[in-house]
Amino acid sequence: MYGAILGDIIGSPYEFDKGDKTKDFPLFRHRSHFTDDSVMTIAVAEALLETLNETDDDAIKKALVNSMQKWGHKYPDSGYGGAFRQWLHDSDPQPYNSWGNGSAMRVSAAGWLYNSLEKTEHMAALTAEVTHNHPEGIKGAVVTAGCIFLALNGAPKEVIKVYAEERGYNLSRTCDEIRPTYHHVESCQETVPEAITAFLESADFEDCIRNAVSLGGDCDTLTCIAASIAEAFYGVPRKLKDKCEERIPEDMQDVLHNFNQHRIQITVRDDWDTEKMPKEKGTITLHRKITTDDYRILRIGHIPLEMEDKWFWYMKGHKLYAHRSLTGFCAFVLEINPDEDEHQATVNLNKDQIGIPIEVYEQTINDLLDYWTQP
Repeated sequence: MYGAILGDIIGSPYEFDKGDKTKDFPLFRHRSHFTDDSVMTIAVAEALLETLNETDDDAIKKALVNSMQKWGHKYPDSGYGGAFRQWLHDSDPQPYNSWGNGSAMRVSAAGWLYNSLEKTEHMAALTAEVTHNHPEGIKGAVVTAGCIFLALNGAPKEVIKVYAEERGYNLSRTCDEIRPTYHHVESCQETVPEAITAFLESADFEDCIRNAVSLGGDCDTLTCIAASIAEAFYGVPRKLKDKCEERIPEDMQDVLHNFNQHRIQITVRDDWDTEKMPKEKGTITLHRKITTDDYRILRIGHIPLEMEDKWFWYMKGHKLYAHRSLTGFCAFVLEINPDEDEHQATVNLNKDQIGIPIEVYEQTINDLLDYWTQP
């Protein structure tokens, strides 16, 4: 959920078309603050955590309503829309046929907690239906959560794009084509596809945020949605996680920390002190089938927890970066082609750093992958 909350905080000063439609802006300003997007993201996450073992949809919906009203009352001045504000204070709250983008901005937790796309989509729909029961409102939540699930499980951007298009979103425009005429609008129909496009065109997590903010419009919500997908695909740098926690109150931090114990953490480079590949390097071909399941395990990465654990690795795109944990030296960078039999690796040949002869590297990498991909 770091992604969704950071997107909300970073986008908040530029809401209502207050930005300059540029990617060149300070990530954090004195007016960068959480809004209703973050509050409801936390509320939905808390409810889904409390009902992880619940099978009755009505019970799950009741938990969602209770949590959303509780958090809405805790933070009443966070920028809620008129109809939703009334819903928060209703003693018998009912859905009001909304297609607003609020259903998509609060759904990110559903993308992380379940083991199948079908279950993810079902739970996302429940989170929408308590308020946004219009088909477009439900679709916005379902597709956003589905994109998060696919990104988390190693799907390439091409697959994520096809998934969203097959569910009714037109992703034919680029950010450069969207930007000139895009304006503040609060429907799922005109927020979710733009947010997905901002993610699809990004190079990393921060670039996704800059893409989204540069489009303008309902900037905090659009960036919240885009960054929630980007987190699952790229992970979030540690320094941005720290900035996120600095800007939310302790009770929201508690839910965030509890959530993190139930979901997969994507490892990123700055989770460890690492060195770049030296000039003394070579290239080998690794002969091995890396299955889609192997890829899903590898892309999560690994942070060593004990001295005996000698490796730190993370993935960026399709490249796996493997570092010795004690020194941070990069041993190899493996470009993975899922479900194919050959992969190219750049290997460290500096004898003072790694000391593995080039003719031994293929066996070494295969042995490591055998160990790292154990279920």
